[in-house]
Amino acid sequence: MCCEIKISKDNQNRSLGDLKVKICLVGTISPPDEARKVIAYNLLPILARDCNVMFFDLTRLLSRDEWAKIKAFNPDVIHSITTASPFSFLLMRMLQRSCKNSKTIILSPLIPFRGFSHGLWFAASSLLEPAVPFIKTDLVLTQSSEAEATYRRLGCNILPFVYSGVDLKRFSPVSKAEKEELRTRYNVESDKFVVLHVGSVRKWRNVECLKKIQDDNENQVLLVGRSSTKYELQVAAVLKRAGVVVIKDFNPNVEDFYRLSDCYVFPTTDPAGSIDIPLSVLEAMASGLPVVSTRFGGLPLIFDEADGFYYAEVEEFPSKIKVLKSQAAAVRTRELVLPYSWENIAQNLLKVYVQMLR
Repeated sequence: MCCEIKISKDNQNRSLGDLKVKICLVGTISPPDEARKVIAYNLLPILARDCNVMFFDLTRLLSRDEWAKIKAFNPDVIHSITTASPFSFLLMRMLQRSCKNSKTIILSPLIPFRGFSHGLWFAASSLLEPAVPFIKTDLVLTQSSEAEATYRRLGCNILPFVYSGVDLKRFSPVSKAEKEELRTRYNVESDKFVVLHVGSVRKWRNVECLKKIQDDNENQVLLVGRSSTKYELQVAAVLKRAGVVVIKDFNPNVEDFYRLSDCYVFPTTDPAGSIDIPLSVLEAMASGLPVVSTRFGGLPLIFDEADGFYYAEVEEFPSKIKVLKSQAAAVRTRELVLPYSWENIAQNLLKVYVQMLR
């Protein structure tokens, strides 16, 4: 199906009357084990219900067929779900030139201009930063104050937009009996207070601090990693020696780990360690878990401390969890995250498309 909208008379590039919105999403999907893949994986089918959508798969970037397909499709909007780096800006400019009058959007999950301390890609992005004003897209969607300031400084047209979402059906609370069954299935001791983190097993994720939480014999810390990003053996070894259970590979049933846990922690402080509104925090909240997090990225813009959601400095995490265990306060984190269903994110995104085409 296609979405019918009205266009204004000042739109000189299109005839008057109804306009069928054609959207090209640019990114990767398989496997959905990393934030940008998860975003694309979830938005694509929802947008396709209301609009005419094609997907430009970056794994086939050098395929002539892929380029011919987007040229023949001639989308109204080309929307990249990748980091707003000089490389993705350049790609979007090239895709735009292959089509006729397409508007271009890039999501800004994280800022790539971090210098030489974070690896080759960040270093190259920083070196090429001065080129951004000359190859920028029509719109950059940001989700943190730092990203907004960065891209505004580079002359980009920006729009603050929460595009991190969660599948409320897949990530949901379970009964005590179901939790016990899951702990048995995954060999997790039933009498432990299970503290979970989902993300890369890397130093810049700041996961080494989890060993301090594991020092409490009542706790069992689980770190569920993924194979799509670098797995740092030294970091994993330190955690395993402390008693943290480290799961290296992506599990397609990652929701099970939220359901068997008692608490979720997000200890990341390095901006390169995660997208600005981490999907795992939303997934934990949808699963009904209390959350202890640093004031990372865009989280303070959408969540206050309330109803089981807590902010803390990393060194305060162990004591914060002790207090959390001793209190009988109601946890309503699922209610806090309801506005950020993928359905709502997609509908808000469609409004952005419509506004751009007017």
